[in-house]
Amino acid sequence: MGKYNFDEDETYLLSQSVHKVKNLDELEKIEQYAFFIRSFQLEQGLYKVQGFTFNDLVKLHHHLFQDIYTFAGKIRNVQLTKGSTRFCQFQFIESMANEIFQQLENESDWMTTQIAAKRLAYYIAELNMLHPFREGNGRTLRIFIQNLAQAKGYIWHYNQMQKEEYIQAMIESKYNYSKLEQIIYNSLEKLNE
Repeated sequence: MGKYNFDEDETYLLSQSVHKVKNLDELEKIEQYAFFIRSFQLEQGLYKVQGFTFNDLVKLHHHLFQDIYTFAGKIRNVQLTKGSTRFCQFQFIESMANEIFQQLENESDWMTTQIAAKRLAYYIAELNMLHPFREGNGRTLRIFIQNLAQAKGYIWHYNQMQKEEYIQAMIESKYNYSKLEQIIYNSLEKLNE
């Protein structure tokens, strides 16, 4: 749970919690537990990402956060910034998502790990700047991109990456994907090699 530059962030999250909690610490503990259970269901094959459309991303967010927030699987309707990063204006989320997912639909096969890293860096950076949800964007995107990598013939070993290095690369990806591309490349494994 990250802090956004949104005046009513804490009040809003507490009011949208499925659970009647009184503070963010309590909510964060519940969120960690509930997210762990839902992501474990994915690992065990009890829930599957059905495809790679915007609707599939929305469904994944709903699955992961339905036990935590009433806005699970709903497009945000407020402007969000985090630090100096200003995410997509909420009124343009769907039109920008259509552009990104149209590119993804037309994506050809990734013949090399270098191409895979380049394309994965592009999509996770663009989807991060889209930031379609009120909370849980990073976790939802990582799982979505892991599934995309697998569908394209790769395993993205996200857990092998250094968290701070990854976060810094994501911040820099607003302007340049090269650092993100490199750390993704170092954590990719081609299936059937």
